Amino acid sequence: MTEDVHAVAAYLAPTLVRGPARCRLEDVATRTGLTLERVRDCVRMLIERGCIRQTGCAPDGASVYVLP
Repeated sequence: MTEDVHAVAAYLAPTLVRGPARCRLEDVATRTGLTLERVRDCVRMLIERGCIRQTGCAPDGASVYVLP
């Protein structure tokens, strides 16, 4: 895993340990300093590796992630 993936995981982790994490990828990009495309790649990698699972989208369009 790369530093980028770690940055995205570190951003999501505090919320995920308490329950579902509802976040917009644009917000993750802003907070981590990564491009939106890179954040999408990192989230995809976390999903493919079984670290997180997307359960849907919130009414505001934010993705909802949970621990598997």
